Amino acid sequence: MSYLSPIHIIGGQGGNPFTFSGESNGATLKKIWVWVGGWQVKAIKVWLTDGQSQQFGNPAGNPAQFEFADGEQISSLSLWGNGAGTRLGAIKFITNRSREFFAHMTDWGLKTEYPIDVGSGICLGLKGRAGSDIDSLGIIFINSIKSTVLTNVNYPTIHQVIPQVVVEEIKSNSYENKSDVTQSYKVETSKKITKKSSWSVANKIETTFTVGVKAGIPEVAEVSSGFSFTLGVQSSYGLENSEERTESLSFSVQVPPRKTVVANITIGRATVDLPYTGTVEITCYNDSVLRFNTKGIYKGLTYTSAKTVVTEK
Repeated sequence: MSYLSPIHIIGGQGGNPFTFSGESNGATLKKIWVWVGGWQVKAIKVWLTDGQSQQFGNPAGNPAQFEFADGEQISSLSLWGNGAGTRLGAIKFITNRSREFFAHMTDWGLKTEYPIDVGSGICLGLKGRAGSDIDSLGIIFINSIKSTVLTNVNYPTIHQVIPQVVVEEIKSNSYENKSDVTQSYKVETSKKITKKSSWSVANKIETTFTVGVKAGIPEVAEVSSGFSFTLGVQSSYGLENSEERTESLSFSVQVPPRKTVVANITIGRATVDLPYTGTVEITCYNDSVLRFNTKGIYKGLTYTSAKTVVTEK
């Protein structure tokens, strides 16, 4: 089974074949211009969300133009030949924002309309045949989508970057032991912390697909030389996450006889900014999978474990 909807190519057999698609990186259709003549579609130019563009046929006159908003997809599409079996005659689509595009030859009347299965409505590009005109055209759609996941996430520089940690004091208490034996005290407090994590993705993928993430999150640990990044256990996330919780902290403080000690409870806060690489897996309802590599920036806000430092006065 294919992750692409069936591609129906409408028109004639002349010209040279072409394919222009964002299949390799998840780029989707962003903008389309169509030039028409009296008995044919003369030229098409399309732009994808990765900035690539291509033009087919020889334009003349002013084009019909359409630019997709972020998240806008095609909900219905029809193509027409020119009625003589030699050229493309017309393109019409309606989007999920109820906007319509219709470009058609100007002299010859339209005959047979070919409604096209748009699958998920997410258009990756075009294929067909063209010379001086658009001889034939098919539109490339992803099939109906079950899930989209960013997986196989790696952070290439995680062990080369030293975390920038800001140490915050949570509580400071003084304990005086006037007796002749060691006294034990319990220090208890709480701290509200907010952890954040986000993965940027290329080609406006986040506006087209609902993307989940299966990854480990970079954490900060205190080591003998200071602080370092470690990788947390893989779990499931959204592209942007924020988790607020209150941590209850409890430490035991030993105070020697006839001594006074100060117990400081501290926690380290670190902002994480690391490049990542990964794979986007788009699974369709027919269980076929479109995979492509991606890269971006992981940004996070994380905390070290709280600790207590005891000093004698």
